[in-house]
Amino acid sequence: MKILSIRLACAFLLATTASCSEDFLTLQPKDVLTDANFFLTESDAQAALIGVYDNLQKEPTFTNFADAAEIEWAMSGDMYEMDGSAARIEIHSLNLPASNTIITNMYSGAYQGIGRANMVINRVSKMDQLPADTKNLILGQAKFLRGLFYYRLANYFGGVPLVIDELNASSKLDIPRASVEDTWKQIEADLKEAAAVLPANWTNNADKGRATKTAALGFLVKASLWQQKWDDAAKYSEEIMATKVHDLLPNYRDVFRESNENNKEILFSTQFRASVDAEGNNLVKRTAPRGAPSEFTGSAAWSNFVPQPQWVNAFEKDQTGKIKDRRYWQGIIGPGEAHQDMPNFVMPVNVPAGWSRTGFIVTKYWEAPTLNNGGVNAPILRFAEALLNYAEALNETGRSEEAMRQVNRVRVRAGLTEKPLSLTKAEVLDAIFYERRMEFIWEPTGAFSDLNRRGRFIDFIRNNRANFSQLGVDKKPWLATTPIRLPIPREAWNRNKSLEQNPHYTF
Repeated sequence: MKILSIRLACAFLLATTASCSEDFLTLQPKDVLTDANFFLTESDAQAALIGVYDNLQKEPTFTNFADAAEIEWAMSGDMYEMDGSAARIEIHSLNLPASNTIITNMYSGAYQGIGRANMVINRVSKMDQLPADTKNLILGQAKFLRGLFYYRLANYFGGVPLVIDELNASSKLDIPRASVEDTWKQIEADLKEAAAVLPANWTNNADKGRATKTAALGFLVKASLWQQKWDDAAKYSEEIMATKVHDLLPNYRDVFRESNENNKEILFSTQFRASVDAEGNNLVKRTAPRGAPSEFTGSAAWSNFVPQPQWVNAFEKDQTGKIKDRRYWQGIIGPGEAHQDMPNFVMPVNVPAGWSRTGFIVTKYWEAPTLNNGGVNAPILRFAEALLNYAEALNETGRSEEAMRQVNRVRVRAGLTEKPLSLTKAEVLDAIFYERRMEFIWEPTGAFSDLNRRGRFIDFIRNNRANFSQLGVDKKPWLATTPIRLPIPREAWNRNKSLEQNPHYTF
């Protein structure tokens, strides 16, 4: 689903419930368009649904920028942020004030998506003229997307205000936070309803990229892992496997190619197309090294985030010291190394600091120059993660040998030798987390959040972040909670005084 034209949908959504500003909860509707002239036909309903998908394309939500780069991989320390903006430095140094604009925009962006989904769910439910199958598919997608946005909030903030009805000018806007348990229940309810009606695979090419049964099941697995509901996580994982829709691609780099989007390894991704408007993204610009020749980088190159040496050094090597892992050779270039798709571009042996302060560049999203905003999709959930999530659930339910079989599938694709099936439970968990670390750089998994939900984050940064002694972890009590929560943004509290802050933060 290379996103369809969404201007009509956005116009309606903006006029009713979803301002494109960064206002908390988007709770300031302006009723201009009404049921009298919209939500009359299937095309109206589909246009509004596309407006919900559109919210995934915003950088604070699901573009693999704010979440994957600025938070996940920068907090774990495996990526270095080249710009040094104040908001990024706050996150990377783990200071985490409630005024941080990255956290604020991510929080409000999720509620914008929830507001749009609520409108579709409410109004499409009342469209009696729609065929039942059509209505169920639209509602299933909207519920998946609402569950996805709430998953993002629960993942970072814990319990949050649950808004599951469409709000209007007369709605009560001071909404207290729900418990984290109730927040997860709502997420599970949405995802289960979505999984029950959505297809495992869309057969029409025009629908590729829409939410599917396996995407809903995949996030049910992730929600179950957060709650340590291991049996449920294993069950949902096995339902994914039973569809036989997904598999690992033989070549790691092929997963990310724009010409190969929505391939069998992708359970869900944010859809983009190259353009000068909001249908494209900045992943190529944020990847390519600034100052490099434009014939390779295109209209702009910022090298915002680059891999840290400790991450590169963690790759398995052969007896000569050469990296064995194909994921490096298919997704990274370092000093003196040629680009995988543009062999005439070779990183200098002495990499200029402006190109990369660490000497390395991630290339998984950069396969060619782009004159406009890029069209490569942002992967949100891949089969490789589904395998490792399944492995974690199996390991926790006494099936460690089966767990290692899943881990080894990921390792074999990377060109690595299989690890023994006889590893202990603790060793299996370490193996799972190692593969997450090496597989998913600059994706919204495998770093802070996964480490955090298992209580492994502080030990990880102590052992891996070169600047750990400078972080002052012992003087930051919010890092002592299990799990670590991000602060509820001050801007949200300014609009909703019923909000309570997470422990050890202030508004």
